[in-house]
Parts: sequence; C-alpha cells; structure tokens
Amino acid sequence: MSRTLDLKAAARRLDGLVAEACPDAAPAGVVVALSGGPDSVAMLLVARDRATATGTPLLAAHLNHGLRPGAADQDAAFCRDLCARLGVPLVEGAADPRAAARERGLGLEEAARHVRRRFLLDALRDLGGPGCIATGHHRDDQIETVLMRLLRGTGPEGLRGIRPVAGAFIHPLLPWDRAAIVAFLEEQGQPWRLDATNLEGDNLRARLRREVVPVLRDVFGEGCLEGPARLADLLEADLGLLDAMAAEALANAGDDGGALRVGALLDLPPALAGRVLRAWLGAPEQLEAVHVAMVLEWLREGTSGSGLDLPGGRRLVREFDRLAAGTAAAPVGGPEDWRLEVSRLAEGADPGPQGVGDPADPATWRLACPATALRGNLRVRGWRRGDRMRPLGLGGSKKVSDLLREARVPASSRDGALVVTDDEGLLWVVGVARDERTRLLPGSGVMVTISIIRRHSPTTRGTRN
Repeated sequence: MSRTLDLKAAARRLDGLVAEACPDAAPAGVVVALSGGPDSVAMLLVARDRATATGTPLLAAHLNHGLRPGAADQDAAFCRDLCARLGVPLVEGAADPRAAARERGLGLEEAARHVRRRFLLDALRDLGGPGCIATGHHRDDQIETVLMRLLRGTGPEGLRGIRPVAGAFIHPLLPWDRAAIVAFLEEQGQPWRLDATNLEGDNLRARLRREVVPVLRDVFGEGCLEGPARLADLLEADLGLLDAMAAEALANAGDDGGALRVGALLDLPPALAGRVLRAWLGAPEQLEAVHVAMVLEWLREGTSGSGLDLPGGRRLVREFDRLAAGTAAAPVGGPEDWRLEVSRLAEGADPGPQGVGDPADPATWRLACPATALRGNLRVRGWRRGDRMRPLGLGGSKKVSDLLREARVPASSRDGALVVTDDEGLLWVVGVARDERTRLLPGSGVMVTISIIRRHSPTTRGTRN
C-alpha cells in the first residue's frame, strides 16, 4: 500500500535515526549512498532538507561498478550533475566486483555489496566528523528481504529484515514503498535514473521481484505483501524488548573482570541465556543456536579448568564459577601439516585487507604482496630461535620471539607458530607480522597471494608454485 512521502516527516525520521546511530555525537552528519535510482535520489533530497535545517555536514557517495558499460558512466554523470545543482559534495569511486567475486569465491551480488560497503565506510571518514551512512532501502526492499530469508531458512533475528539502524548504516525510507517514493519525486519535479538489472537481472532479488511476487499477488491478493513488512515491524519491536532484557541480564551476570558468572547464566531461560552469550562475546553472527546449546550443555556438565572452542577463533574457559573468553590456541599440527599456495591476482583486482591473519584461524592465512618481493623458493616452517624480520612500518628488524610476545600469542601456542620464508629471509610470521618488502603500493605492479592450507585440503585457487 502506497503511503505519501512527506519531505519534512522523512527529514525528521532521518534526524531521529542519526541521533540513534550516533548518540554521543550531536549533531552528526550524513553520507548518502547515491546510485542515481529513485530511492537514493529521494534519500538525498531528504538528507539535504535535514542538513539545511540543522546545519550538519552532508556528503553524497557514488560508486561505479562498471558492470553496465555506457549506462554506468551515465549514472555517474547524472549523480555529478545532481549534486552540483543541489550544492552537495560528491565522493566518487570505481571498483569492479567481478575480480573480488572470483578471488573470494563469492557471488557477484555479494561481492558488489562488500565492495560498496567498504567504499561507503571510506566515504564516511571523508565526512570530517561523526556521522552515519543513509541508504535508500524502502518498504518493498524490506518485503523482498524478509521473503528471501524466510525461504532460505532463518530465525527471528533474520526475519527482522533490514533494520532501521545497523551499525554505521541507517535506512530512513523503510516506512515508504517505491510507488510513494516515485510519486514524491514526480511532485518535486526531480528526474532519476533506472537500472534495468533491478528487473531484468538474474540475481536472486531480481528473480523474486519478477517471477515470484506476481504469483503471490495473484494467489493471495494485492495486499498480501504487507504481511512480511508487518512481520519485520513486529519482530523489531519484540526483539528490541528481548535485547533490553538481555542487556540487563548481562549486567547482572557479569563480574568486574569481564567474565560471566556460570550460575547466573544457567539460571536464565535458554533463549535469554543465548542472547546474553551473544552480547557478551560481541559477535552475534558467529554464534548460532547450535553453538549456544553446546555452550550451555558444556557449562552444565563441565568442570573448572575445561575449555571450549567457538567459530571465529574464540575460546571459552571455565574457571570455577567464572566463564572467561579468549583466543583459541593455535591449531594442532606442525609445519609438515601445511603447504603453500601462490596465486597471481588479476590486474586491477582488489587485494583485500593488507593484514597478517589471525594465528588461531587458518581461514585468514592469506597474504597479498608484490610478485617482485619474492626471491627464489618459498617455504613454510616453524619459527626458530634467532629468526628475525623487518616488520612492516617498524623501520628496523626484530626477533620473531619478541613479535610473538608483543602480539600476546599465548606461551603455550608459540612453539606452533608458522613463518613463510624465501631465499632472502622471512616474509611473514603468520598471524603476527609481515616483512617490509611485502608492502603494497600503487606502483607495485603484478601482485600475488600466498595462502597456507592443510596438506589434505584441495587446491582452491589458480596456479600453484
């Protein structure tokens, strides 16, 4: 059902969500994710009205994926002209998600989402002060999201759909559907761009919109799609109450050392205990229902001094009536259990984070570096007393033993730490530090990725040296 979009009402809603997302920074600014489509253009008009009324910073950000030759450049030109006319600064970027999709084994839609999210977070830093990112997601997007998650299989959290505030991202237009947004733009005399792939593409959302939604309307009636949107609204309110209850229970179950009192946790209903665990660990997406049940069962039967490993390299340790969290020990096995895999990155591909990995999580054991940095044969081995390297950014050399200690690798895990070397010396202390010569610069030329995988694992990337 279309509901009239009023500029002032939408600007007030935007202001309220900004205050919720940035409670300690008033007044905060806004970065608008601007694609040129009707939703993002309406979002920009609303944000400009709010910025004019409050005197807060406003920035638009447009990313050209280059997936639609010609049309993508026209979208960028449209956004450029629109922002110039409105007097809104525009940050532009270009990134082809196809390379990221191939390198990381993601679908094109998911890879584009990751690339876009990183670009918008970078733009937020350009705002020059506190703020958040506003997108043009609307009620129709909410309906499609709830339907997709329901059919894929999800719990109440997933059926919340697109949340009004999600970290640095806010979604002020969720109360209005696309028809209301288009009517608003027509009333304002504001043109917009259309992306044909939104209807004609073969991604899941486009197919749902084109093939499934018409069938649902034919079977259940024109207003049937309000049901998923109402469900998301109801769950947002109900789960908000549960979140508040979990926060109170966490405060009561915690101690001054940041641990949980086991007895207080086990006295809670399992559903609430699970929420307390997720909030306490700070990584709710990594703790599924099966993990919650496993933790609670272990606490009921476990003894002091026992431990339990969780996804994401987290480890729980029970100390009498205290439950403490830390980093999991290094994976069992010596250097002989691992092998190297070297792949050349496609020209212009995003090398990803220039980190060193997590010593407890083999899934992160991947290093991108210039091909010219490698000398002779690469090897993976255990570190040895006397090993030294020049850590990136340090300006001098350092013993590996000192690097392990400073990285707070547990003493019990240091003997299992791995290093990657070539004929010139150490390149990488896995999960701890990378050598200065692996630095990636704009003129680095051909880049490669070095991955460490178990010997029994299948090859997952291209050529292997």
